[in-house]
Amino acid sequence: MIDRNYIVDLVNQKLAGTDCFLVEVKYSSSLIAVFIDKPAGITIGECSEIHRFIYNQLDGKDVLETRELEVSSPGMSEPLKVYPQYLRRIGRELQVIDESGVVHKGILKSADDKDFIIGITKFIKEGKKKTEQVEIITFNYNHVKEVKLVF
Repeated sequence: MIDRNYIVDLVNQKLAGTDCFLVEVKYSSSLIAVFIDKPAGITIGECSEIHRFIYNQLDGKDVLETRELEVSSPGMSEPLKVYPQYLRRIGRELQVIDESGVVHKGILKSADDKDFIIGITKFIKEGKKKTEQVEIITFNYNHVKEVKLVF
């Protein structure tokens, strides 16, 4: 049966051995949208190659009769969804909404497969002087509602 999981497996098969990674697959009655990326940024040519691969694998299986197939990179304004996206953005400013709805803005310091760390710069006034302090916060991927790049 062709469903979202089938498409995920198909894409992961194609990406195996490359530095490209799957971010997300959206599968509906009218659309199959595949979002891929890589550390240096995905190219149009790579998206086209993966589109052709998926199309050829699905051709003649009636799934493309009612669905449009799109392959692209996730937009810059889209939330981060998978660990490799975080690695690509170390040193960039993120907006993190934690599971209680609190918004945190800070610089992504590091990421591993379970957690990521941001540094939030705060200015503390001491008399007539302002001193800069960086608060370090560790977030587990499973305990955040949304993470986006700040532009």
